[in-house]
Amino acid sequence: MKLSNFSGKTIAIMVASGFDETGFIAIQRAMMNAGAKLRIVSREAGLTNAWNGTGWGMSYPADSTLSTALAIDYDALIVPTGNRHVESLKNEVHAKRVLRAFLREDMPVLLQGDAVALLSLIDEAAERTKAEGDDSAPVIDRNLVTVSVASEQLEELSALNGVMEIAEAESRAA
Repeated sequence: MKLSNFSGKTIAIMVASGFDETGFIAIQRAMMNAGAKLRIVSREAGLTNAWNGTGWGMSYPADSTLSTALAIDYDALIVPTGNRHVESLKNEVHAKRVLRAFLREDMPVLLQGDAVALLSLIDEAAERTKAEGDDSAPVIDRNLVTVSVASEQLEELSALNGVMEIAEAESRAA
């Protein structure tokens, strides 16, 4: 999987304690291999905890908190799957603010699995085409990539890579 449009970019991964550790590690590995700077933006200051499927997983240091994060500081946003952390993010006003800013500015966004539900909290995003059901194929709506089930091959990252290429071409044309 070639992710050349991530090279040199700063990618925010928005989490709260309880995000899916397996998916997070796969994203982290893919971003490192692509030459991207992955930054953990968390509800929690300091450390945030992953969920490994049967219990709490590893703790990861947050690079910034949602209360201080600005979309302008990043080139794309990824919200990984994980019911526990999505339920926390649904109640976090700053998570809504950050997601709304990315969508409003047509910046690349990837929502995996449970995270697709966050769109229902953003008035402007309620009508966006999004992944539904158990299909693992990515759904692309302008700058937004959604997937109901994160794929083991991370096809959704390839889709986000394509969205980033289009976004960069549009910004150069402006």
